[in-house]
Amino acid sequence: MSLNAAPSSPGLSNSAAMVSRPTERQFQSMAQRIGKARSATAVTPIAPQLTGTSDVGSVASSRIVADLKNQFDEVQNIRRDLGVMRQIYVDFTNSTKESLAALRTQTNAVRQVANTKVGGARASIDSGKARLDKRSQDVLTEIEDLQDTVENLKDDVLKRHVTPKLDAMRRLRSKIDSTTKELNDLKTHITTIKPSWKKTWEQELQNIVEEQQFLGHQEELIEDLIEDHKALVEVFGHVEKVISIRGSGAMRSRSFRPLPPEDGNSGLSTLMMEIRGAETDSDRRLKAIEQSQAARKKELDSRGDEFQEELHGFVAAKKLKKTGGAEEVERIRQRKDGMAFKAMFAGGSSIPGGGGGSPGAMGGGGFAGGLPGLAMAPAMDSDSDYESPPET
Repeated sequence: MSLNAAPSSPGLSNSAAMVSRPTERQFQSMAQRIGKARSATAVTPIAPQLTGTSDVGSVASSRIVADLKNQFDEVQNIRRDLGVMRQIYVDFTNSTKESLAALRTQTNAVRQVANTKVGGARASIDSGKARLDKRSQDVLTEIEDLQDTVENLKDDVLKRHVTPKLDAMRRLRSKIDSTTKELNDLKTHITTIKPSWKKTWEQELQNIVEEQQFLGHQEELIEDLIEDHKALVEVFGHVEKVISIRGSGAMRSRSFRPLPPEDGNSGLSTLMMEIRGAETDSDRRLKAIEQSQAARKKELDSRGDEFQEELHGFVAAKKLKKTGGAEEVERIRQRKDGMAFKAMFAGGSSIPGGGGGSPGAMGGGGFAGGLPGLAMAPAMDSDSDYESPPET
């Protein structure tokens, strides 16, 4: 028998935590059963004392009850810690899967870029350079071999007076002709690709010049922006000084002081006459309205919700206390539902607030006698249904 009731999540209310905890009566009942089991299995039973037997039994029972409560609290803490660890493990697994998916996506993107051939005139020139270099090197090797063969043939004919065979002369002539044809083809190829290469070079030179001009323009722009920023910082510093002086009490008067009227100006009446005589300019008015709306929108955008920013930073920093998450709450709910169904079909005598009927008397008071709902059912193990103490 164990007193392990379903742990209440820290996110639940205190009333739910008290419902899931066994009552004091159940603890005392279990303590009595444990005491009887110990006395029955003892090798040398203790002789009963004439006086103080009730005190000794009550002290032992209270000590067992205290031990049971401590063990129950320890089990609750362990279960709560396990729920927190489960939540941490789920969060870590999800973040790892997301990181691996992001890395896999980036790897696929890099692989696609690597497999894609770079097009354009520059790529054509690079590939043409490789082919032309290979053909010229092959012709160079062939001509060097032919030069050595012809020199040896000349020595045989002029110095040694040896007549070469017709087959050797025919093969040599064939190699010379093929070399001549390859040289002519190379010359024609160079003549053909030269205009396109020149066009590409001109375009690249134009791009280089434009890029140089762009870079110079950016350098000048950055210098001007640096100067403007310095002036802005200086003006902002002056404004801060004025605000600090006003806040310190040097300028305490907040009343409006109109400017003294100028000569020939009678104040408000003159201003009203000027307003009446002024010509309405609809374009200026519309432009002023648009500027006012833009300024208002910019002011509203600049305002921020301090609570929302603080909450966003709190959540982003993961400072929320780990309580096991939704999985822990769902596990506790399923456990309570299961125990409620078991108690429903086993009888309602051990349920607090039951009908008081006999166990199994489902028609008399098992269901209608005050069976609590699924959320209010006592959460305890299937093998730890507490027996009510014997009636005296």
